Amino acid sequence: MTAREIIGLVFLIVGTATVPLGWIVSHRILLLAGLLLGVGAWLFYTERMLKREEQLAKESAGGGNYGHPIPGDIHNYTGWRTGGRTEPFDSTSSSEGGADGD
Repeated sequence: MTAREIIGLVFLIVGTATVPLGWIVSHRILLLAGLLLGVGAWLFYTERMLKREEQLAKESAGGGNYGHPIPGDIHNYTGWRTGGRTEPFDSTSSSEGGADGD
C-alpha cells in the first residue's frame, strides 16, 4: 500500500468512527465525519483505480490471442448440446417405455 492509500484508509476509519458521535453531539461533527469519509474514499479509491488502469493497459498492450479458447462445457454436464435436456444415466431404460412422462 502506498502512503496515499494508507492516509485514505485512516480517514475512512476515523470518519466512520465519528459518525455516531456526530449523531449524538452535533451536526458539525457529523459533517466533519462525512467530509473525512469522502476524502478518505477519494484518496483510497482513486489510487486503486489508477493502478487498475495501468495493469489493464499493460495486459492489453501485448494484444493477440494466447491460444485456443477453452469450451465451457466439455462433457455436456448442462445438457445444452442436446436441446437443454440431459440424458439419463441409464439411457437403455428409457427406450423400454419408462415412466418419465414424455
